[in-house]
Amino acid sequence: MNKTARWVLFVSLGSFVSGCAHGGAQARPAGTTAAPVKEDATTRTIAAADAHLAAGIEQSKAGHLNRAREEFDRALDLYLNAPGGALAEPRLAASYRRTLEAIQLHEFEALAAGDGFTENLPEPASIDEVGGLPVETASVSEELRQAVEETAREGEGDLGIDVNDAVLACIDLYQGPLREWFAEALERGGRYLPHIREVFASEGIPQDLAYVALVESAFKTGALSRAKARGVWQFIPSTGRRFGLLQDWWVDERSSPEKSTRAAAQYLRWLYENFQDWNLALAAYNAGEGRVARSIDRHGTEDFWELSENRALARETRNYVPMIHAAILVARAPEKYGFAVTPEPLLTFDAVPVQGAVDLRVVAECANTGVGRIQMLNPELRRLATPAGRTYSVKVPPGSGTGARNCLDAIPTDRRVTFRTHVLKKGETLSALSRLYGSKPQDIAAANGLLAAKKLAKGTELIIPVPPPAAAVAAARPAGVKTASNVSARAPRASTHRVRVNYKIQAGDTLTRIAARYRTTVRNLMSWNKGLRPSRLAAGDVLTVYTRHAN
Repeated sequence: MNKTARWVLFVSLGSFVSGCAHGGAQARPAGTTAAPVKEDATTRTIAAADAHLAAGIEQSKAGHLNRAREEFDRALDLYLNAPGGALAEPRLAASYRRTLEAIQLHEFEALAAGDGFTENLPEPASIDEVGGLPVETASVSEELRQAVEETAREGEGDLGIDVNDAVLACIDLYQGPLREWFAEALERGGRYLPHIREVFASEGIPQDLAYVALVESAFKTGALSRAKARGVWQFIPSTGRRFGLLQDWWVDERSSPEKSTRAAAQYLRWLYENFQDWNLALAAYNAGEGRVARSIDRHGTEDFWELSENRALARETRNYVPMIHAAILVARAPEKYGFAVTPEPLLTFDAVPVQGAVDLRVVAECANTGVGRIQMLNPELRRLATPAGRTYSVKVPPGSGTGARNCLDAIPTDRRVTFRTHVLKKGETLSALSRLYGSKPQDIAAANGLLAAKKLAKGTELIIPVPPPAAAVAAARPAGVKTASNVSARAPRASTHRVRVNYKIQAGDTLTRIAARYRTTVRNLMSWNKGLRPSRLAAGDVLTVYTRHAN
């Protein structure tokens, strides 16, 4: 059944339910049959437009903005090309207005994402949540001790595990208050563990140390700690840079599972080479090598458990090492400790080289997937875009690489990004652009890899990270609430500080695209340009636009 048929069925069912709700007040006399319902042209137009509207909303939810706009335009065309126009009769006019309002809402929601430049929100890091919990040893049972000793003897791991009261208490913690957290972390680890083990083996360190990431972040790539450590391996900025992890306005490779795992393996190996003991190396990974070295000198021992007993280290570090030992033991035989774990499948992907800043919603559209999937595969991208000024290898679902590459190559340059660009005029400065777009000068400089004091050349094309517009918030208010944007669609008053722009239509332009470019609505464009029809846009024609953002 096609989408139009589904919408017609929905309308028919709605009428049937409405009749039932009124108790069948107009029941037919016995022996009579219902007269066939004639589907008039208006009903067909509304049903077809609603089908395009629904398809556009679904594409919008998936982040496919170009496809969404195409569907929205088709819906509007059906009304505008109806005999007599969209306002020819009351039922058609009401549906047309409803459709316009729905389209505007979804377009403003897309704009509220900050033109692709809003930074992705981090998640809390596990080490902040569990590292400071009190580890009580008094309640550890003899039954648990025997089970753990058996696991340690029979395990096929490559790291020597200490079975003591602190480790047993951590296992008890995993089975009790942290049970749900631990089970979810084990399952999530399936995405990354095979790759982590492979990297650790190649770097010559124990593969069991893969579970350091469980304690640090619960295998969450977006984890950010109070100490500003980020990613699965919780690198602080300085240590991340020390081991080659790029951190700039566009990318933070501390959140890249592939690159940060290699860096973590190299750091752990370096720590072991310095301390010649894995427990001390792990303590240093948590507290820093300087603090551990000073504790060793102060207390005259290189035994981590003695340092812990003497409280020579902070509580988080005293807990950290036994929590890792405990995690390794439980992960070797989770069913023995009451966990029924189904690991998530290993993340696989194709890599597609992308030149310059391309909106991830465009990438998702070309890869026939949702933008959330693209973000999950590329967690190191801080924005909803690939980096400007360089080639970036973006990951897409397996099997979609060739199609995505061909699709991106075929898309015109001006459709590869949905955010704003600006070609510099003579004498323009970052401060002037800041006033024009409402962006901070340092954000414009960072987005384009510029020094704030550098002189800018005329003709240079810059990426402009525009803050989410206040208008988007106003437009998303519930129906019936008056806002400045829906009181009138005429030319704005001077108090709004808008300017009039004559926009020359380009090949492939749509009204929704032009409206998004100037942060306005299709309704406003049609109000400012009498007789305008979306289906009859012609390259070279000029539209009148009132905007705060001339470009």
